Amino acid sequence: MLLQIESLESMKHIYSILIALVLVAGCDSEGLQNDDPPFDPGQISVGDYSEVDLEGDAFELRGARIEGRRLQLDVSYSGGCADHAFAGFTPETIITIYPPQLTVFVVHDGSNDDCEAWVSETVELELETLLDGFGDVFQLSVYPIDSHSDPITLHHNG
Repeated sequence: MLLQIESLESMKHIYSILIALVLVAGCDSEGLQNDDPPFDPGQISVGDYSEVDLEGDAFELRGARIEGRRLQLDVSYSGGCADHAFAGFTPETIITIYPPQLTVFVVHDGSNDDCEAWVSETVELELETLLDGFGDVFQLSVYPIDSHSDPITLHHNG
């Protein structure tokens, strides 16, 4: 009878180890994620986009500013286990009063990150295309897509 109890305890120990290994292997979220965002991260695409391009993951836009030739965005989002990407889309049409008024729709790709940490960071989008196409003086309205944040309007004077 003592031998059966020891065997039962050994089996419980082995099952515990197997369950732990399965759980650890199942938590390898990197293998489950698509690393390729559906857009060009860090860029602002001018024109030639569809409604599908403007679908993204939830985030909070806390602030925005223009530094040099980059749009810096202070963002927060749920995640922490995968790389997140941001991109901007702007229509080719602009309001041609002076200064020109541009709109950038900001989209977030969370890479199917199921983690729930609240991440805050500053991300940058290249303004090169906008500055080359519209000059150094313009008004820029930043609209976060899939966000409860209000748009932010920036005035750039060169």
